[in-house]
Amino acid sequence: MNPDQIILISPQGWFQFKEGHCLPLEPWSGLEGSALVVVDFEQSQSGVQACKGKAEYAAALIEKNVRTEGLVEGPLQVFIHKQIRHTDSTLALFTAVPLDAWQQLQTWAQGQRDHCLVAPLIGLLPAMATEGRAHVLRAGTQLHAYSESDGKMHYAGATALGTDVADMQAPLRALMAQLRASAGGEASQGMLWSSTLTDDVGSEQTLASKLAELSSQEVKLVPHDTLRGEGTDRRSSSLSHLIGAAGQKAVQASGLAKLAWMSESYVLPLAAMIAVVAVGLGGFAVFSHQRAQQETQVAASMQGDMEGLRQRVALVNQAAPVPELDASMALTRQLGHAAIYDPVQMLDTIRRAAGAAVRVQNVQLVKADATNKARFRVDGVVIDGRNEELSRFLTELKREGWQAEPANPGDNSVGAFAYQLKPVVNKSL
Repeated sequence: MNPDQIILISPQGWFQFKEGHCLPLEPWSGLEGSALVVVDFEQSQSGVQACKGKAEYAAALIEKNVRTEGLVEGPLQVFIHKQIRHTDSTLALFTAVPLDAWQQLQTWAQGQRDHCLVAPLIGLLPAMATEGRAHVLRAGTQLHAYSESDGKMHYAGATALGTDVADMQAPLRALMAQLRASAGGEASQGMLWSSTLTDDVGSEQTLASKLAELSSQEVKLVPHDTLRGEGTDRRSSSLSHLIGAAGQKAVQASGLAKLAWMSESYVLPLAAMIAVVAVGLGGFAVFSHQRAQQETQVAASMQGDMEGLRQRVALVNQAAPVPELDASMALTRQLGHAAIYDPVQMLDTIRRAAGAAVRVQNVQLVKADATNKARFRVDGVVIDGRNEELSRFLTELKREGWQAEPANPGDNSVGAFAYQLKPVVNKSL
């Protein structure tokens, strides 16, 4: 991939690498030309996790584990950077980030006038790490290490108090201790050292030499590009080399977006447009057909619940005749003053948001108490454990005016979830 520019988003700020320059960039500003955005998420968790079952379930299992540990709060977006499959399990290198942060970043990237693709920083680690050779990447005060050996993946991370060479001594020792503790994690074929952005490439060479002493292995420095900063400043970065080695595998985007990017590099603009439109129309036709079938199945599955509600309303009306009411008003009266919101319309909202990939098991109206207002609770399971479908479900609910707060699911199966739904301020059902 050859973008017009590389954008680095990190806890230290936003930086634009373009035409041999590295300059600070105002966050969320517009870009001219195509861009590849490398993101070092500040609130995130990365690592390697063994997941039982099919590889497609890995994201859902990782999300459940991260939520249990509580290291990242709220709904999550899990990125799987690389997987090694075994007979009945899979190993996955992942990054978990808050869903709201990822959606904000995606909205900004999609709003750019030219192609703008996003690559999480950890996704650049595996490309440089061959069998038995570890790759250490410094990003500000963070150190990340990754290696592979005998069908296993090994990840280690450490944080320094500053960016000086002296500040990195203790984190380097901690990094090596983690790799040694991971069976087979210590590199036998040498190590590579790279950095996202540094003021002095000589300091990176010094740190690489220190790592060689600690590991008793040869440590090579990944090539760093020299960039002109503000005024007479000079800075260096290995990002362009890491991106070139990783290719589109590091990018988190739809296949259609990747195809649009790649097609412009190899064919005439007209041919690229025809290819993208053809794929898009074909995908839309298949999606529309499947969506129609999904809507029919969901409507049929909820018909029994609706019929039960109608029968209960009819019994109430027989016991105490009142002027004729439509079905939703009768149901509201039957539920009493605790029914602040229209449950019938809520069922329809959840049905439309769920689609076929999310199976809703239970929708409950929880009455108000001394500390909480009335709210809905929805329990369900994501079919095949696809994390992106759960993200889509939550996004649709938010668009309808409902804020989801995680709850403990009653089902322990793969992909199970539970959320309490509260209305967004100034929005109603």
